[in-house]
Amino acid sequence: PVTPPTAPVSGDEPDGAEAIQPGLTWDLLSSGEGVALVLAGPDGARLMNLACLREPASLVLTIDAFSAILSEERLTFGLDDELYVFVAQPTSDRRRGVRATAPVSDAFLTRLSRANTVQAVYGAQSFGPYMPPPPDMARAFAADCAETRV
Repeated sequence: PVTPPTAPVSGDEPDGAEAIQPGLTWDLLSSGEGVALVLAGPDGARLMNLACLREPASLVLTIDAFSAILSEERLTFGLDDELYVFVAQPTSDRRRGVRATAPVSDAFLTRLSRANTVQAVYGAQSFGPYMPPPPDMARAFAADCAETRV
């Protein structure tokens, strides 16, 4: 695991900045299936997984804290004020969390390494805002993900 990013130290933080928890950690995992950014809590439990799969090339987002809503398909993932729509596969057979997919997007991959916050909304449930992965980790994820479409 990588050392967690630290929150800004200035006294003029925007409203809601206290919700950004610097005790969380990001990790970059790679396998034959693709690459993933994993956000874990202070206890090491996975909170979020953002994967870029090779076959078929797609982004797969899993938010473990969300409960499935069978009538809801839209999961919105925010990188700062830029919103990206993922399509959830709401099934009641998942033990925890909601899994959603989106096409691989150059705009998303570029924005990920410059983001100051990450957050998600699914129905009335919200996740974050949290600190994003460190820029070098986000760039490594983006580079590996961009290769999946070649």
